Amino acid sequence: MFKIGVTGHRELKKEDIATYKLKVFQQLNILKQKYNKLILYSALADGADRLVIYEAQKLNIKFIAILPFEKELYKNDFYLNSKNEFDDLLTNSEDVIQIPHKFIFSKEKQYELAGHYISDNCDVLFALWDEKYNRLQGGTSEIVKYHLKNKKKLWHLKVFRNSF
Repeated sequence: MFKIGVTGHRELKKEDIATYKLKVFQQLNILKQKYNKLILYSALADGADRLVIYEAQKLNIKFIAILPFEKELYKNDFYLNSKNEFDDLLTNSEDVIQIPHKFIFSKEKQYELAGHYISDNCDVLFALWDEKYNRLQGGTSEIVKYHLKNKKKLWHLKVFRNSF
């Protein structure tokens, strides 16, 4: 079983999403042809995580949900429509792994631990990332840096984010 991890930004530029979907689908299809049996590891966050999951589902690739902390607390980070979508995805996941609290509880630390778990357990990490290092604990750039530091395989798709 070939394992694909996912990390990426939540706020992707809407006008570029169709392009991102196509590129992700093409790369997943290449891997599907090569390995046949694939599984995704994803935190099911908005944006990049879900984009990759939906493209994988088109190829009948299953996924495992990696939750940084308890489901109900995690859902507080999502908007109402996103909460319902999260519940649907969770129901369709092959398995759910919740990262235990190893330290005094901190959302950022738990996001970091979830990202490390995904990186440590995948054969390739799909990173939908804007290439900006911002040093946010548990953020996409820090997970990419951790992954590369461990000399693991990365598939990077440069993305653009919504401006705030």
